[in-house]
Amino acid sequence: MQVLEREDQQALAQEVAGFGIKVTLIEPGGYSTDWGGASPWHTTPLPAYDELRDRAERWRARRQVSRGDPVATRQAVRRTVDAEEPPLRVFFGDGPLELATADYEAWLATWRAWEPVSIAAHSLGE
Repeated sequence: MQVLEREDQQALAQEVAGFGIKVTLIEPGGYSTDWGGASPWHTTPLPAYDELRDRAERWRARRQVSRGDPVATRQAVRRTVDAEEPPLRVFFGDGPLELATADYEAWLATWRAWEPVSIAAHSLGE
């Protein structure tokens, strides 16, 4: 499996579309796995990062609405793969859409605030 950045993934989708190949980026929420539990190898925490770790844990707890079932996801992947017109991007879970919405709203606000500079950059004589 190849992991690509969003821009690369979109470019890949456009590049291979002429060959009948469809590309979908699945953006999952959290899952009920032991990813952050006892199974991975952990280093000794550095006290200098205690506040950052605590802040990150609180952030994860707030944004994690529910944990997905890896077995149930199998059906969603098959449905996506078997779709006649699969989406370029799809979220799995009930948390990612909220995060993406907040990101895009912040990006749009920034782009709107900087629109005069953007337009000036494309115009001669300014």
